[in-house]
Parts: sequence; C-alpha cells; structure tokens
Amino acid sequence: MDSSVNNNSNTTLLAILLALYNLQLPLSAAEKAAFKTAGQSLSMPHNNRESIIKDLMDKLVTNSSFTQLYQAAKSQLDAVSDQILYDQPPTENELKHAWPDGSEVVKLAVKRAHFEGKPDDKNNEILNMAISILTTPEPTKTAQKLTRIEKLWQFLNQPIFKND
Repeated sequence: MDSSVNNNSNTTLLAILLALYNLQLPLSAAEKAAFKTAGQSLSMPHNNRESIIKDLMDKLVTNSSFTQLYQAAKSQLDAVSDQILYDQPPTENELKHAWPDGSEVVKLAVKRAHFEGKPDDKNNEILNMAISILTTPEPTKTAQKLTRIEKLWQFLNQPIFKND
C-alpha cells in the first residue's frame, strides 16, 4: 500500500478512535457489530483499508453524534501533519511549519505536546491499535481508557493562544 493511502487511512482510523473516545451516547448492538466486523476485516492480511473504513462509515451514518465527532476529529487531524501528531514532542521547527504565523502556538505546544513514540508503518501501530479497540465488546469504553487517545485529543484541543 502506498504511503499516502496509508497515512490517509491512519488519519481516518485515528478520527474514528477520537470519535469513540468522545462519544457520550451508547452504541447500538448493530453499531458494535459493525465496529467488530471492521476490526476483524482490518486484521486480515492484504486488506483494503479504504473500502473497510468506507463500509463502516456507511453503517454509522445514522448515528449523528458519532458522525459529528468523527468529522470534527478528522478536520483537526487533517490540519496538522503526521509528524507533528506523533513525534515526542514536536520540535519548534515542525510547529513553526505547521503554524507559520503562530509564535504563541509554538511556545505553548513545545511545552505541552508529548506523545509516546512514532507511528511505524512497518509495524502498523495505528492499525493495530484500531483493530484492538474496534473488536472489543465496548469500543467506546475501550477508547476512553487509552491514554494515547486522550493525549491526542488534548493536543488537538489545546489553546492556540494564551488568552484561549
């Protein structure tokens, strides 16, 4: 799989996990089954991630809470580079590149951003995390227990300027 497709599906999977992390309403039995099926399909070698994710999202279209959370998370993830999301912590140069006119952002983010390790496409770290969460009986509760998802959410939602 080419790396741009892999990065796009990783971002999409992270947006799904962030939506689960923030979901307040319980999932229906059919939605839990859809997550489990997607997780199982993603665990198969030589899977078509894009197709599996599309099928999952088609099944969740009626869950407006999940859809809104997913779209918000996807938008936030798309606004920052993969390197900024995963390096520990992002360097000042990376932050300046992401927010060229936000010197306050750079100062605050250098102080507060910290994530555990880098994604490793060879090991499929993000994919493996998604499979582990999606195939559990309660994917929402599982996502809410993982500090990596929490740290990612905090990073994406930290104030940009001191007055925020």
